[in-house]
Amino acid sequence: MKRDTLMQELWAEFFGTAILIIFGCGVVANVIFAPRLNGFGIFKTGAGYDWNTINVGWAFAVTMAVYVAGGITGAHLNPAVTLAAVLRRGMNFGKAIGYWIAQVLGAFVGAFIIHKIYLGNFIKDGYMNIFYTGAANDAYSIGNSIFAEIAGTFFLVLFIYAIVDSVYNLGPGANLWPLLVGFAVYSIGLSLGGPTGYAINPARDFGPRLFAAMIGDQGAFSGSYWLLVPIVGPLIGGPLGAYAYDYLVSPFLPKKMEESLKADKSMKA
Repeated sequence: MKRDTLMQELWAEFFGTAILIIFGCGVVANVIFAPRLNGFGIFKTGAGYDWNTINVGWAFAVTMAVYVAGGITGAHLNPAVTLAAVLRRGMNFGKAIGYWIAQVLGAFVGAFIIHKIYLGNFIKDGYMNIFYTGAANDAYSIGNSIFAEIAGTFFLVLFIYAIVDSVYNLGPGANLWPLLVGFAVYSIGLSLGGPTGYAINPARDFGPRLFAAMIGDQGAFSGSYWLLVPIVGPLIGGPLGAYAYDYLVSPFLPKKMEESLKADKSMKA
């Protein structure tokens, strides 16, 4: 008898995305509030914490979330990755919608948990945005920011497809691929993350943004930035990364080329 695993898959996407946000937004909260560094002599608020801290924290957040959910769904945890799977790997669109809902709900719950963990600082210091991304400054237009998100998500999915392709490409040994995905996120954050804060994941931004709006952040959904940059941008960039791997990398891998040549010969015979 065939087992219906859809609910297990949705749970994995929900739980994995919640973990992603707990440890991702958690490191942002730690950097902004720096509760362990307040009032210790030469240490001032935020001393020792910087952009690199956030990059490392997000990289390990992704790694741990993928280790938790990867064995069940492959750990999409990102609507852009799921859309790429629909377009390039034949994933059922109805299932994809379920994944998207689970991912957004998981991100919302993750933001709720971080808010409760750092509630003391929210009460003491007032509301500070630790939940969603935005332009670094007014030097970056919406068009510039959209392009940054397209590029970041393009490389994210390109790297993921290369990392998990253990049949034709190099592929990491044992079960190290989630760690390599974390390294990919770290690289993107260090190199491309400055302009927008590298959402590269619509659920990662929308779920926490929705939670922020519900606790009184009146600017969470003002203007069109929230829709065009962290949602539309990644949904364009993710599938483009998948297409790039399938058409610009995969066909030229030695084993793949060898199999294609054998297939051509057998058809001619």
